[in-house]
Amino acid sequence: MLPPPKAPLTAATEFFKRSDVWARVGMCILVTTALWGAMFGWAPPFQYRARQAPVRDVHANTAFEFRDIEATDAQKRRVQRNIRCFYVNDKQPLEQLRQALIDDVFAIKQKTFEEISNIEVWDKFFPDLGEKTAGNTVGPVAPPRKKFGPSLPPELIATAEVDSDGNPIEQPQEAVELSPRETELLKFRNAFENDEELAVLREAVNKAFIEIDRNGLLESLTHDIGQGSLEEIDVYPKGDVQSASEVKVSDVRIAEVVDDLKKRLTVEISKESERINDGVFVAETIFDWLRPQLPVTLTWDEPTTVRETGAAIREVETVMKRYEPGDALEQFNGRDIEKRGIKAGVPLNDVDIEILQAEYRALVQSEPWSTRLLRSIGFFGLFAAVFSMLCQYLYYRDRHLLDDFKQFATLLGMVFVTLTSAWLLTINLEWRAEVIPIVMLSMTIAIAYHVELALMLSALVCLAFTVTHGYGIGEFVILTTASATAAMNCRQIRSRTKLVNIGLVSALIVFPSVMGVQYLIGQPFNVMLLTNALLFAGGTFFAGLLMTGLLPFMERWFGIQTDISLLELSDANHPLLKELVQRAPGTYNHSINVASISEAAAEAIGANGLLCRVGAYFHDVGKLRKPEYFIENQAGGENKHDDLTPTMSTLVIVAHVKDGVEIARQHRLPSRIIDLIEQHHGNTMVEYFYNRALKNAEQDEDKTAAIDKADFRYPGPRPQTTEAAVMMLADTVESASRALREPTPARIENLVTEITRKKLEDGQFDHCKITIEQLNTIRQSLIKSLNAMYHARVKYPDQPPAKSKINA
Repeated sequence: MLPPPKAPLTAATEFFKRSDVWARVGMCILVTTALWGAMFGWAPPFQYRARQAPVRDVHANTAFEFRDIEATDAQKRRVQRNIRCFYVNDKQPLEQLRQALIDDVFAIKQKTFEEISNIEVWDKFFPDLGEKTAGNTVGPVAPPRKKFGPSLPPELIATAEVDSDGNPIEQPQEAVELSPRETELLKFRNAFENDEELAVLREAVNKAFIEIDRNGLLESLTHDIGQGSLEEIDVYPKGDVQSASEVKVSDVRIAEVVDDLKKRLTVEISKESERINDGVFVAETIFDWLRPQLPVTLTWDEPTTVRETGAAIREVETVMKRYEPGDALEQFNGRDIEKRGIKAGVPLNDVDIEILQAEYRALVQSEPWSTRLLRSIGFFGLFAAVFSMLCQYLYYRDRHLLDDFKQFATLLGMVFVTLTSAWLLTINLEWRAEVIPIVMLSMTIAIAYHVELALMLSALVCLAFTVTHGYGIGEFVILTTASATAAMNCRQIRSRTKLVNIGLVSALIVFPSVMGVQYLIGQPFNVMLLTNALLFAGGTFFAGLLMTGLLPFMERWFGIQTDISLLELSDANHPLLKELVQRAPGTYNHSINVASISEAAAEAIGANGLLCRVGAYFHDVGKLRKPEYFIENQAGGENKHDDLTPTMSTLVIVAHVKDGVEIARQHRLPSRIIDLIEQHHGNTMVEYFYNRALKNAEQDEDKTAAIDKADFRYPGPRPQTTEAAVMMLADTVESASRALREPTPARIENLVTEITRKKLEDGQFDHCKITIEQLNTIRQSLIKSLNAMYHARVKYPDQPPAKSKINA
């Protein structure tokens, strides 16, 4: 009799007393705590995204400060307008000008009166007196003056009588009339009678030019308004920008400097009255020479100015604007004046996101610890629900993943990595990159396990992600659509390009989904909506590209085999298969037949036919250790078992499973292939040698009691998967069908039916999820395949009848 069912409370109490249950609960709590720390589970979600339009006008929820862009820009413009531009002062033109002045004075002083009066150099000193040519006075002429005796130059003095000593006797001279030009010339020449080398004049002129040498000269400023100050500049000698000094523009503009230059010349030359006669006249004459020839010595250093301007602007402190709770967030953001601020139906731009983030940070800092505690409790409650749903699904649908602590921890680890990476990718609010890790998670689970688990787990991850970040139902639908589409297309991955195609197909489905979902939740139909759709679709496609490169590493990390790796193992040039052909050709032929019929049977019930086919190639590699002990490799020769007891023969036969596992591990075959090798006989009985032992025992009644069925069974385990069950049936019926003398369809059907019944009654399928309906489908597929292998052939004339083969 079956025991009475336990009361719910009693069953629950016994369940939570189990240490393995608490180990898994602890793992869930650990992952939730890690997510709480990584995703700031105590803080409110920041739900705003760039290019999305809020459904209502946004107002401040707390007091905070944010930079006033208009006021800050105005302050920067004021700084730029007032900054002093840099000008390079090249003193060489002024030095050359003063040297040219001294040279012209020497020319006037040293040449004869006739030579001087007929050269143009004199015009530089007295431009207003006109020009004398060929004895005629041209231009304005001053009233004539008369000079007598010694005042005249020697060449104008008439020959006079001399006394007894040879000295000329002074006699009244006839007055010589001089032009204004000649008069001024004589006066200028006579002013330097006591300064033969013009050293005094040179020193006085240099002193008058001290400030001009230091500050430089220019006609007008080179830079424009807005590029710097128009009142002051920074001047530095050529090649020494570090010694720049502040100079007023009025002190370097030639039109404003000349009057001061004239005064300084007059002062400095007048100080030398003992050496230079009539200093005021000389200063005025020299100034008339200098004024039209003053050079421009200042050049605008634009690179240095721009560099220093940028440094000054960067030092400008940001002007902050304070917002109080309830204030409209009207921050200048480049929109038209009618659309300033964050308005309903207007997509958010970068500046909007920045001010919202500033408000968010202030809100987080102002929250009391009690609010953070409540939010943390809600965070743990959310993930308690998520992990509870996951565990319930695993308990009823994939119990082995829940029982295997390592695989359960792997699933939780993938959830943690996915949510954390998706959260980190949302820091850049311009892109919708969070879709990439979520789609990759669904594809990974679909490839490593199965599509149903991928759909379940990705939906839970999408739910947790959207709720914790406050993104709403629209984001959840979009992410779920992307992950579900990718997962459902990952049923059979037989080429790496298929992953790219999956990404492309998923992107083509995600694009219109984003357009439709976001439009229905209130987003305006504009370029921003199209951009969002393109970004989500692009991220989905990129996830497929990443999976293409990561697939080999995933197979190694998770111990999974995709169809790609299985196809690589099915190569006939694999070392194990080549060795099997050479050393055990009968076993190889048997493996090929099992592969063919098991693949067809597995595909008939929706199982992995490729896994069955590749597993069948290697399921008997353990026979390589002692191939001659198996009937298919004896080729009608001596049977090694004739000299062995049934027990010893059974040990030899059963050992090929253990040997096959060892050989497979040595050749690094995938774990799923090794499982098929280990499970393809389950713990079935070696009936031939068991029956032989019974016959031997009948002859000796004392030994009958010593025979134990357990000694004639394979060690197991029983098939754990549907593919292993298919492999068991295919291997058994293929071997048994070889012993049929006349393999007619009826005999084949009876054989397959009987073997299936015996395996079922023996409990070989108790540990795998296979139904009676699936067993019947497998049975029919095996019958069909064996009939195709042993179909009747037309007998040709004079052809001897074929000899029957008996394979044990």
